[in-house]
Amino acid sequence: MTNPKPNLIIFLIFAPILGAILQALISNFMGIDYESLIFLFLLFNFALAYYDMDRLKLTGEYDSTLKYFAIIPLYLYSRAKVLNHSYSYALIWTLLFITVVIIPPDKIKEFVWLITFQS
Repeated sequence: MTNPKPNLIIFLIFAPILGAILQALISNFMGIDYESLIFLFLLFNFALAYYDMDRLKLTGEYDSTLKYFAIIPLYLYSRAKVLNHSYSYALIWTLLFITVVIIPPDKIKEFVWLITFQS
């Protein structure tokens, strides 16, 4: 069996930050309230987890315990258990998710504005 692309799990682990950046970019460009775009954040995270699960199916490493991709920390924990990987994936995702939730939305938008438009 071939291992799924390791880059994908890195994107999934950092999905809370990437999702918040995507949400802030669209909020800044379109002038839409940041909080009203929460569905983008969730969709981005769920889509990456689903894609990772799909990749595991293609490589033959899928296990029926991985069906809960919508509960991402549980999915990452189960994935690590099935593939005999580190459980740190779930811990890092959870810590990043908590961090994104704690940071005020205006600070996230300001940070994204600075990294996007500063030359």
